[in-house]
Amino acid sequence: MERDTGSRREAVRQAAALWVVRLDDPSCSEADRAAFEAWRGESFEHEAAYEREAVAWARLDRARALRPGLQRPDADLLAPAPKPRLTALARSPWARGLAASAAMALIVAGSLSFGTSTAYATAIGERRVVVLDDNSRIELNTNSKVVVRFKRGVREVKLIKGEALFDAAPDARPFVVKAANAVIAADGSAQLAVRLGSDGAAVTVRKGAVDVDPVRAEAKDDMRLTAGVAAIYDSRGTRSRAVSEAEIDRSLAWRQGAIALNGQSLAQAAAEFNRYNHRQIRIADPSIASLRLAGYFQTTEPTSFVSAVTSAFPVRASQGEDGAIRLSRRS
Repeated sequence: MERDTGSRREAVRQAAALWVVRLDDPSCSEADRAAFEAWRGESFEHEAAYEREAVAWARLDRARALRPGLQRPDADLLAPAPKPRLTALARSPWARGLAASAAMALIVAGSLSFGTSTAYATAIGERRVVVLDDNSRIELNTNSKVVVRFKRGVREVKLIKGEALFDAAPDARPFVVKAANAVIAADGSAQLAVRLGSDGAAVTVRKGAVDVDPVRAEAKDDMRLTAGVAAIYDSRGTRSRAVSEAEIDRSLAWRQGAIALNGQSLAQAAAEFNRYNHRQIRIADPSIASLRLAGYFQTTEPTSFVSAVTSAFPVRASQGEDGAIRLSRRS
C-alpha cells in the first residue's frame, strides 16, 4: 500500500513539473492552459504539487528575461507567481506529449466553466468584511489584500499581504488559502486566521481543521491543524502549539478595533500600533524596548497608548522631525 501511495505521489509530482514547463512555453495555447486548470482543480494534491514544483523550478533559474505585458487593473489578479524560462526542456517530446494529451482530454470532456478572480483590500487603519458567493466570510485587517478565485472543484483565496480571518461556509469543495508559499486547505467548513510575516506566516485554527502544506522542496508531508492549534511556517521550518481560547480572542481583538497586550514588550507593542497608523511610534532608547505591557487599546489611537506607557513607566515621549512619536527613558 505504501509503495502504491508513493508511486501515485511521484506520478502527480512528475505531472506537476511538466505543467510548470509547459505553461512557460510561448507556444502554450489557451486549450493547454484550460486543460491545466482542469487538472489542477481535480484535487488539493494536484494544487499543492504544482505550487511546490513551480517554486523548485524558480530556484533553478533566478535570471529571468523581462517580458512586455498588457496593462492590468490589479497585478495580483495575474498568475500566482512568475514562472522560470525553461524553453529547452519545454520543447522536449515528453513535455509536448503531455500538452497534447491534456488538450485531447479537454476536447473529450467538453466545455468547462472557470471562475474569475476578484481582489479585495484595506488601507492602513481600515477593516473590511467580505461575503463570498458561497456565503464564506473574509474579515480583512489593516493594510491587507486577498485575491479570490472560485474554480472547478475548489474555492481559492490568496492572501497577498496583511492579515485575515477566513470563515469557510459548508461546501463539498475544499476551501483553500494560499499564503507565503504554503497551501492551507479546509475540508467543508472551518474558521482560521492567517497573518503574513517577514518571511512566512502564522496560522491559527479557531474552528474545524485544516491541512497546511508548506511549498518547499524539502517539505514532504503536510501538517493537520485542529481547532485550538496555531502554527508558524517560515525559513526556519514549521512549528505548531496549542493555544487557549483566550489567547485566540486576544489575537483577534482587531476585529473590534483593539490591540490586546498580555506581556508583550514595548517594542512589539509599538510595531503592532504602527501597522494601523500612519503616525509611527519609534523606540529611540533600546533600554526601554523590553518593558512588558498589558491592556486593551484602540488600534487607531497611538497617543492614548503612549500616554498610558509614559504614566506607568519612566518613559518620555517626544515628536521627531518626521512627525513620529519617539520614546526614550526618562531621566
